[in-house]
Amino acid sequence: MLDHIAFHQKEWSTCKPQKHNETQERLVRIEAKLDKLLDQKEASSTNANILELQTKLDRIENLLAGLQENVSKRVSNASISPSFTRIGSRLIYIEKDIEKSWDAAEETCREMGGHLATIQNKSDLNSIEKELELHGVYWLGITDVAKEGEFVSVATGEPAPFLKWEENSPFSLTHQYNCVDIYKGEMYDTDCSRSENFICEAVG
Repeated sequence: MLDHIAFHQKEWSTCKPQKHNETQERLVRIEAKLDKLLDQKEASSTNANILELQTKLDRIENLLAGLQENVSKRVSNASISPSFTRIGSRLIYIEKDIEKSWDAAEETCREMGGHLATIQNKSDLNSIEKELELHGVYWLGITDVAKEGEFVSVATGEPAPFLKWEENSPFSLTHQYNCVDIYKGEMYDTDCSRSENFICEAVG
């Protein structure tokens, strides 16, 4: 996997300098986190720990693939699905009928030309919340799978710019709760394998 990262770092050397530098910095951070998780995996003595670490590694690899696609998309101006609509200043798609796990929802958003959505600020939250079903639960593009308690945007690899936690969230000591969803305007950290509706965003 680390060879895969190195290959793409060379491949992106022809990108605009600023985007290239930002992406390289993100990849370096992800690579360091992968090294740490691999060390933990080698030190683990139980099958349960190994399985949990493997799940985290798989999810981080998925996040890395998303970052790679994001860079490629910006360079090639790839098309965005017409299903996206402008809500406030953002291109948003809200899936209200189909429920998927967090990973499957992120894959669907990428296939549409975007990512699971990251709420940017209170105004952004208010605009999107008006479009959600009252009792709907929706995946967002925020996770702390790489490092417990550090919630980052799947679209950028950077710390999530805005979090409005429910009173008892996040459950920082519960390692399987690594993905963030939104319910009635408040955010929860939840088991990523749960099937939920989801919100996608696209740059445009």
